[in-house]
This record gives sequence, C-alpha cells and structure tokens, in this order.
Amino acid sequence: MKTLCLIILLIPSFFIGQEVYYSPFTETYPNIYRSEFEQVNRRIVFESNAVTIVTETPKGKDIEVLNIQETRIVDNRLRLICTNRSKRKITIVFPKEQEEFLYIDYYYRSLTTNEEIQLRLHVEEMQTGRESTYKN
Repeated sequence: MKTLCLIILLIPSFFIGQEVYYSPFTETYPNIYRSEFEQVNRRIVFESNAVTIVTETPKGKDIEVLNIQETRIVDNRLRLICTNRSKRKITIVFPKEQEEFLYIDYYYRSLTTNEEIQLRLHVEEMQTGRESTYKN
C-alpha cells in the first residue's frame, strides 16, 4: 500500500492528460566536477506514452519525440526510460518527492565517448488555457 501511495504522489498529472513545461535554462554536467549553464528555450510536453521536446535553435526548431518504454521509481524519484527515433536510450528523472518540481534531469550516452551526459532542464509550468503566462 505504501508503494502505491508513493507512486500516486510521484507521478505527475501528465499521465492523465497533457502537461506542458517551458525550460529557459539548461545545465550540462559532462562530468561530476563541472557544469555549464546555457540559455536555451525549450517546450517540454508530457503525454501518457511520449515526451516531446521542442528546442529553439538559430536555424529554427529542433523537435525530439521520446517514446516512453518504461516507468520506474528509484530512490523516491520517478524515472521515464525512453527511446528516441534512432532507438537511443534516454532517461528522464524527476525530483525527489519532497523537492519542488523546478527541474527535470535528462540522461543520454555520448556517441563518441560513451560517457553519460546529464542535462538539467530548469522548468516552469506553462498555462495551456487562453492566457500566455507561466508559473513556477
């Protein structure tokens, strides 16, 4: 019963419908000793079986669709195990239950070095109604 309550508390409402977030900043952790901040405008859309990430670039918009293969609870954190169109594994990790929902961690392996790269997407929830305001 405790596990069921934990899963219900941790799973965001995007499993019920569509949840949209705006990410103005990205923090990159190429290794444990340094990180870099970048101002990158992203829209992240969570649906029941997919995550769509739309990134604004100087050349236009880059759209990445991740198919959710599996969900796990590890150390009180919800993990979405996904694959992209190239069948590469991407893991999305949410904050711990007691932490505020201010970021999403995105993990993938470098094609050249096989090193695990972590991106921390700092997020704000978007209003999906008529208003075009954001909230934290």
